[in-house]
Amino acid sequence: MDISKDGLLLEDKYDFNRHGQKGKRVGQAAYDILSKEQESQTVGDTIDAFADRYAHDMEECIESNKSKYKSPFYIFVLTKKEFWSNNVVRNWFIARQTPPHAFKTMEEYSNYTKTLYFVDSNKGNIKLLWSLPGFDDCFAVARNPQLYSPELVRWIELCFSRKLDRDSYSFDDDL
Repeated sequence: MDISKDGLLLEDKYDFNRHGQKGKRVGQAAYDILSKEQESQTVGDTIDAFADRYAHDMEECIESNKSKYKSPFYIFVLTKKEFWSNNVVRNWFIARQTPPHAFKTMEEYSNYTKTLYFVDSNKGNIKLLWSLPGFDDCFAVARNPQLYSPELVRWIELCFSRKLDRDSYSFDDDL
């Protein structure tokens, strides 16, 4: 197995390329993970472990889509902790010309964390617009808002009042 200078695997037994579509073999990875003893991690450990990969994947998504979409555009990230493992979190980075409506994403992706970024690839600017946890987690936040970030509480309130159902954003928007 070769490792690149940024620590990423160049060839991986989980990679596939079928009909020009590249991806990962999740079933094999799950089997390999579950075959070994899993150490438990704190949330902070898990976040620290995938932060570099998240930034890399975000940059890769922007680079591969800045010629496909007129600037500014959006990156919608779906994040899900896999139920079959203590320490596996997966992210999907989706470039879009228009933003998704937050309330609709709550219905469509109720078990995912949904994060929306605004990207101006001409100027090299990126802005976090909102991040919403899964549907059940929203209720936990609503029950005890004082335990959570005021920004998170505000985003959830804006989502359920349909104020994040917008057709466009700007860098000047204050959410």
